[in-house]
Amino acid sequence: MTPPRSRSLRRVPYARVAGPALWVAAALRVTRWDAILRDPRRLRRAQEETLLAHVRAAARTELGREHGFADIRGYHDFARRLPVCTYADLEPQLERMRRGARDVLSPGFVRYWGQSSGTSHTAAKHKLLPLSRAQIRWQQRASFDVVARYVTLYGDRGFPGGYTLGLFPPSTLEKVGPVEVASNPGIMQLHLPRAARRLQLPRVPIRDIPDYQPKLEAMADAYLDHDVVSLAGTTCWFSVFFDHLLAAARRRGRRPRCVADVWPNLRVLFGGGVTAAPYRPLIEGRVGRPVALIDSYSASEGGFFAVSDSRGAHDGDAAMAMIPDRGVFFELVPRGGGPSDAIPLWEATAGVDYAVLLTTSSGLFRYDIGDTVRFAETFPHRVRFVGRAAGVLSLTQELTTAGEIERAVAHAAEVARCTSVDFAASPEVGVDGTAKGRYLLFVELEERDVDLAAFGAAFDASLADQNRVYREHRAGDAGILAPRVLPLRAGATARFMRERGQRSFQEKFPRIVGPADRDRLRALAQD
Repeated sequence: MTPPRSRSLRRVPYARVAGPALWVAAALRVTRWDAILRDPRRLRRAQEETLLAHVRAAARTELGREHGFADIRGYHDFARRLPVCTYADLEPQLERMRRGARDVLSPGFVRYWGQSSGTSHTAAKHKLLPLSRAQIRWQQRASFDVVARYVTLYGDRGFPGGYTLGLFPPSTLEKVGPVEVASNPGIMQLHLPRAARRLQLPRVPIRDIPDYQPKLEAMADAYLDHDVVSLAGTTCWFSVFFDHLLAAARRRGRRPRCVADVWPNLRVLFGGGVTAAPYRPLIEGRVGRPVALIDSYSASEGGFFAVSDSRGAHDGDAAMAMIPDRGVFFELVPRGGGPSDAIPLWEATAGVDYAVLLTTSSGLFRYDIGDTVRFAETFPHRVRFVGRAAGVLSLTQELTTAGEIERAVAHAAEVARCTSVDFAASPEVGVDGTAKGRYLLFVELEERDVDLAAFGAAFDASLADQNRVYREHRAGDAGILAPRVLPLRAGATARFMRERGQRSFQEKFPRIVGPADRDRLRALAQD
């Protein structure tokens, strides 16, 4: 049986009307957005307006009264009065808020709480973060910004023209005392604007299947014959879902060579959560042709912070345009600095690694999210995600980040002409009876016959190029030995995550693993 033609797919009833209206709104938004980023005065005004709005709203809260929010007139007043904080610092107040206390960190009662899989700065298994109604509205607007960038960047005047399929956690709310808990993306799905609801898949009850494996299978079966033009979710899940889609088509007697045979109008993937570059070859191999991939930088604490604004992302340019006026105030602390060294977004310098502090409408003020970013030289305030401050590899104080590992794997795959499914790195010390250490790189590859020596050498060279301390300590094997590449068996990364108890699309294959996970991955390595 031949694949279905485009006209046989189920289409959105009002697509012809939605496209032109979206184009006009997107063009206006991107023009204003870029104008703010280009003009330091406008950028400062947009950010300080955001800050002062949050300060005024919280002036009568416990936090606001304690720190004199009523007397704050600008950023420097704010920075002098309020300390930098982490999740651990706020846990007592957040716990009271979840029990129903009002006017603690944010005005009134916060009904919704987003569950994050992050664990930075806290021993808690999950962080529960307040999500005010004001923040929900800001995140909706920032979600539109992601689409607006794609529409204007690629000149797609006909978008949406079909359905967007979201690979998100369920939207089922768990009642915990007086509050309701779900993932941030799950809560946002419950508050989609009316115009977007008919464009969005999956629908109930598939949307709320709790376990990711049956949910992937159910989505593939249910929407095989829908005119899907875009996918949204964490980038590493796209190729996994495509395998389920192709399997569902074959169960119906079809013979698709690739995803484009099933969904001929698929043209864009809205991703994030991990660096896109290592996954692009795998994704385009499954799709069967190039497809636009709009990357984003986001966090459960505040939604979207930056979005791809260049087609150069196809060539490895991972920099993204910051979103300066969607309800988040940004501060930056240079690597090695302390809270007193924090600067506002408009004072950021290219090429410096910064820790990120947020202030939001949900009561997080000067909140350290544990991320490290770096600003690019091109176009003002284009940012690259570098890694998690709490997640680094360090044998000799080289502090190699997850971002550096991702870029090194992408380079190695290009040199060895192969495609990585997923990968993780771990330190190993006391190698060959010495006091020296090396990196173990566990990588599942699409191809069987890969030159692992060339892959490992390219991985090593890229890390040396990116990280000065690594380069110095690798020279002559002074302190760090050459990395060892351990190829994983087919399907090993998926099995590893299942054995870890993975149930959500929010959970990603770890980039840096400790001794216990290292031993599990060793057991999954090829003989």
